[in-house]
Amino acid sequence: MWPYKFILHILQSVLATGKVNLQTFTPATSITPSSEGGYTIETSRGTMHAGTVVHASNAYVAGLLPEYEKNIVPCKGICCRITVPEGKTAPLLNNSYINRTEDNTLSYLIPRPDGSIVVGGAAAKFRSYKEQWYNNVDDTVLIDSAKDYYNDYMQRTYRGWEDSGAKVDQIWTGVMGYSYDSNPHIGAVPGKDDQFILAGLNGHGMPVIWRSAQELARMVVEKIRFEETAMPRLFKTTQFRIDRALNGQESDGDILGTGNFPSTKP
Repeated sequence: MWPYKFILHILQSVLATGKVNLQTFTPATSITPSSEGGYTIETSRGTMHAGTVVHASNAYVAGLLPEYEKNIVPCKGICCRITVPEGKTAPLLNNSYINRTEDNTLSYLIPRPDGSIVVGGAAAKFRSYKEQWYNNVDDTVLIDSAKDYYNDYMQRTYRGWEDSGAKVDQIWTGVMGYSYDSNPHIGAVPGKDDQFILAGLNGHGMPVIWRSAQELARMVVEKIRFEETAMPRLFKTTQFRIDRALNGQESDGDILGTGNFPSTKP
């Protein structure tokens, strides 16, 4: 399945009903309680009213929920597309892969039907350059310490690719939402009635978000508690988790440090 195309197809079907108003490139700048009940949401295109708000902006969620500033941190990654010259046939790769090379650098690799390779990762190359990736939302600039790592990557990593002429065709960076304790924050936002969150996916949104979004929708529509859903209890956003990150050290969290934080309430 191609997730992006799948979502676009669902969106097209939903919009055709006339019951959904989709606004793109329209950031919400504030959410305040309304005297009429629910919330007033200020956007770059005007004001709207909502009875229920779901915060699903992942890395950017702290912009409207500042209490999550240290719980969900925007972190940049790097990825590229590798191709072989026209007229050459790329050696066969049957699977997707996770590679850890001799220099202890981890990468993920996905062969595409057109013979190209999508590969990304290389965190070991840029981890020590905190300002280049941590709490950084500028996706117009590549991570300098890793931008050249995938040059000749296939030749260096796989037998049979030595004379393939494989090279980086495109390279980009993106912003992910990493959480202090490596678990997503899902559920009712503590202290804010009728506000919900689904964020902090740690670069693993695809295997998590499908069922989590379905279960969160049940919380909203059926008015059920998190514990009545099928989601893992570790995913539940709580005041304890929020306070643990706000009061803890960055070096104790999973993103930068050891994960040396209390896992349960004292």
